[in-house]
Amino acid sequence: MGDPMTSPAVDALRELLFAGRQARIHVLFEGQPTHSVLGAEGREQFSTVVLARVPTSTWNWLAPQAGPAPKRSTHPGRVHVVQGWTTHQTQVLLLTDTEAAAWVTTTAARGAGPPGRTRRASGHLHTAQL
Repeated sequence: MGDPMTSPAVDALRELLFAGRQARIHVLFEGQPTHSVLGAEGREQFSTVVLARVPTSTWNWLAPQAGPAPKRSTHPGRVHVVQGWTTHQTQVLLLTDTEAAAWVTTTAARGAGPPGRTRRASGHLHTAQL
């Protein structure tokens, strides 16, 4: 257990981050990853960082190895993906809440996941097909 003043959710996130690579757990974190929440050690557990329209200070904290922050894009859905010392400008899907909910519902109903991935359901191993 961690500090009694720390939220149990933050403790759980830290545990996932440190167990993640060995246990093949992938964590998607969306939010303000402050030093008080993740700490420097937690931040280093992310192998890929996706940044969109962030201030230079955030870039310098989350992706200092990638060099200076690139110019912000005003193009909707344009992000920068940082892996190690490499940065790639990437276009992502922009969905409304309604569109995202419909996509998730449809995908879940089909039992599909990413192509070529497998998942376990009711003790059976399935290969996801899209």
